[in-house]
Amino acid sequence: MLFLFPAAAAATGYVQVYAHRGARAFSPENTLAAYKTGLRIGADWVDMDIVLTKDNEVLVSHDLVVNPDIARDPRGNFLFKSREALKASPPEEKAAYDAKYTAKNLTLAELQKFDVGRLNPDSAYSRFFPDQLPADGARMPTLLEVARYVNKATNGKAGFQIEMKTDPSHPEYSPDPKAFAEALYKALKAADIIDRAEIQAFDFRCLFELQKLDKRVKTAYLTSRENENGAADSFFRDDAAAASVWTGGKLVRDYGGSIPKMVKALGGYAWEPEDAELTKETLDEAHQLGLKVVVWSWPELLGTAFDAKLVEKLIDWGVDGIITDDPGRLASMLAARGKHMPPRYENAD
Repeated sequence: MLFLFPAAAAATGYVQVYAHRGARAFSPENTLAAYKTGLRIGADWVDMDIVLTKDNEVLVSHDLVVNPDIARDPRGNFLFKSREALKASPPEEKAAYDAKYTAKNLTLAELQKFDVGRLNPDSAYSRFFPDQLPADGARMPTLLEVARYVNKATNGKAGFQIEMKTDPSHPEYSPDPKAFAEALYKALKAADIIDRAEIQAFDFRCLFELQKLDKRVKTAYLTSRENENGAADSFFRDDAAAASVWTGGKLVRDYGGSIPKMVKALGGYAWEPEDAELTKETLDEAHQLGLKVVVWSWPELLGTAFDAKLVEKLIDWGVDGIITDDPGRLASMLAARGKHMPPRYENAD
């Protein structure tokens, strides 16, 4: 694959394909089955989320609290009726669930008892991905397990996009950013993928800690429409403490009210906004600053797992990469436009 400097990628119209959580439109998210699917379909980067276990293992999983939409106990029962039902349950019932299933309070062995190979049919999640093929018996893998598999399947060619999952508004669920960064950095070195990894986070503190450990690490600062002016988690609020919960105390107003300028000043290699958040003006600004711009989708807000009209606009604008649950459909759109096609690893096994 080509690891182009952001400005070079933008100039050539090279749009990189990121297979989100493996390829969750077709295989259970963040499992080895999903990474096999994503590589066989074709991708420049495999995408994954990570949490930190009680015994300091870096586990590939999206949720700080085990998700009842995907997790079953050893008897084959989903942990709750659905995530929606859990949110609507009495506070004491939800608190008990969270206390029992918070990832940072469980060991690797305890977390790997859950079967995450099938979607809960009663969940909203399952309605977004009706074509997902179950992989019963799939477990949450460690980052090292995924890295070793992907390196072997691609002969060390695929890139790794890794999101550190924390929630600064809920420290009871979240690992300490410094300890998390240290554990991740140790795993990156053990897997020998520092030069082929982009590390994402909405919680900027995690990226600050990684940058202290090694300036070679490519940090990608995630934002969403909720961070824009007037939104729920806006970086532009007058209340400095509220405006900087996710930015580690940094205020966007100190960077001319520009999120791209803030990301660049904080040491970011890439800015990764939600696709519906990005404008042509902010994309051009980020490119002028030398930032790589990779977009991601929020299916629950878009109402679909793949918005072809929005993707078409982003390709035309010249984004550097698109994170997608359906890398095959994205690759088809790129092929129709004569764009770069991601490598396919048909023998991935």
